[in-house]
Amino acid sequence: MLIAVFTWFTTSIGKTVAKLVSFVAVAIAVYWRIYASGEAAERARQVANNMNAQREREKLHDQISKLPDAAVRDELRKWVRNDR
Repeated sequence: MLIAVFTWFTTSIGKTVAKLVSFVAVAIAVYWRIYASGEAAERARQVANNMNAQREREKLHDQISKLPDAAVRDELRKWVRNDR
C-alpha cells in the first residue's frame, strides 16, 4: 500500500496534489501564527487597560479616604436627586 501511495505521488497529478496540499498547509500555519499573535496582543492590551483602571481606582479611593466626612457627603449630594 505504501508503494502505491508513493507511486501515485510520482505521477503528474500526484505531484500537483502534493504541491497544493503543502501550499495549503503552509498557508494554514502562517494564518494560525498571525491569529495567535493577534490574540496575544489583544490579551496584553486588555491586561494593560485593567491595570490602568485599577491604578485609577486606587488613586481615587485614596483621595476620597483623605477627605473629611462632611466633604464626602457634600460631594455625594451632587450625584443624588432631591425630589422632596
